[in-house]
Amino acid sequence: MPRHILVFGGTSPTGIDFCLAALRDGHTLTLYVRNASKLPTEISSNVNIVVGNLTDASKVEEAASCGAKTVVSFIGPVMGDAKKGHTPISDGYRVIIPLLKKYKYERTLNLSTASYKVPQDRFSFTYALMVWFIYLFVRPAYVEINTTTRLITELRTEDIKWTVFRVPGLGNKDAKPVKAAFVGEGVGIFLERKGIAEWVLKEMEEEKWVGKCPALSNA
Repeated sequence: MPRHILVFGGTSPTGIDFCLAALRDGHTLTLYVRNASKLPTEISSNVNIVVGNLTDASKVEEAASCGAKTVVSFIGPVMGDAKKGHTPISDGYRVIIPLLKKYKYERTLNLSTASYKVPQDRFSFTYALMVWFIYLFVRPAYVEINTTTRLITELRTEDIKWTVFRVPGLGNKDAKPVKAAFVGEGVGIFLERKGIAEWVLKEMEEEKWVGKCPALSNA
C-alpha cells in the first residue's frame, strides 16, 4: 500500500537507490537533505524536499510535519569525516526523535552496522574482525553508530514500530535476495545497496522485525 515516507540520508548512494525503488512502487516521499543538488533529476522532480542540517530544529520540524507516518533513515557517520568529539548524527537524532513522537509517526526503519551488538548475536570471527577494525582505527564512527542506534532501540514499540537494519560492506550491483538474521547465523559480509532498498520496502509492510536489529547480507 502506497505511503508517505519521510527519508533522511536520501542523497547517499543507498538512499538514492531506496528513493528510486519507493517512487517505482508509488510511494510519496519527503526528503530532508543538506544538499539537494546531489539528487538525480528523476528523484528531485518527483519528491518534496526540505533542505537543512540535522541539528536545525526548525527545518527538521518542517520536514517532520509533512504528513508522513513512516520514516526511513540512511544517515550514518562517514568514515573519513569521523572525528573524536564530533557527533553530528547522534546530535541530529536527538532533534529528530522528539519530533517523530510529536507528529505521531507509526513506523521507523533505521540504518546501522554490526558495531552495534544485540543479545541475540552469536560469535562470528569475520564480524568480530570487522568491528575490531572499526573500533581500533575509526573509533569516532564506532561511537556514533552505537550512540545513534541506542537512541532508536530505547523507543517503545507501542509508541513507534522501529526496526534497525545493520549492514556490512556495501556494493552497487543489482539487487540480490537478502538474508536477515542475527550475527553468527550465517549472515555474510557483503550486501548490495539496491537489495537494501527492496528489503526495507518489504519490511516496512511485513513488520517481521519490529523491535529488533537484524543484520543483513546477500543471501
